[in-house]
Amino acid sequence: MEPVSLQDYVCALDPASLPRVLRVCSGVYFQGSVYEISGNECCLSTGDLMKVTHIVLQKVTCKNPETGDTMELAPSFQGLFSPITSPQSYETLEELISAATRSSRKLPICFMSTHKIATEARVVPQKQPLKLEAVETHHGTCHARCVMGAGVKQALLHVPLSQKGPFWELGPGTPQTLLQVLQDPALRDRCLTCPALSWHFLTLRPEYEVEAIMHSFSGLRIAGTISAAQTQDEDLANGQQGQVKTVQGSWPQEGPQAHS
Repeated sequence: MEPVSLQDYVCALDPASLPRVLRVCSGVYFQGSVYEISGNECCLSTGDLMKVTHIVLQKVTCKNPETGDTMELAPSFQGLFSPITSPQSYETLEELISAATRSSRKLPICFMSTHKIATEARVVPQKQPLKLEAVETHHGTCHARCVMGAGVKQALLHVPLSQKGPFWELGPGTPQTLLQVLQDPALRDRCLTCPALSWHFLTLRPEYEVEAIMHSFSGLRIAGTISAAQTQDEDLANGQQGQVKTVQGSWPQEGPQAHS
């Protein structure tokens, strides 16, 4: 495994694979990456080992990429998220379909608008994901046959191609929960939308508490917790790049122990 930042490692970690033994293999975590163990601050030096025994999602920080504003979400947040495929917006539905055709993308495609869409069947709320299945004639004019929702709550809608947006194309698939998005490596650092939130677009930054046993060069073993909220970019901004790597083999047994 290639060395990665602690934040990236924890985000991609399957809790079912614990415990895992890591080695700090590049740089030193300090300044913004100081960790708390049993109420005391410490840093992790190159060569130190830690056995990760448990991870807990503490909170998720949402950032509005347009304004820089942030808000916090609880891990129990029930809203659904969809990835934005491109910052490009389209003024009409016909422009969106034409752009997809030019890029050789085949239907169905998913999209949303930041405005409400009035159809014969119902009013589509702003930022509600829709799946465009086909273009067909409806009441003598060209319409997009769209599906809103899934399962028993699925609704069939006909939206005229002249419908004004703006529209944004979404990633394929059904909208995902907060935990599903955080566990999907393909969605990490992606721009997302969520109808339950007031912002049109947002990015997510999770903060985890990591329960681990540290084993330093001195042979001291300490049981405690560390925070994995620091991202690799922020480590670089502090002039250091701390990275960890999975270690194969047994956990060292020598040396004195201290437990929290």
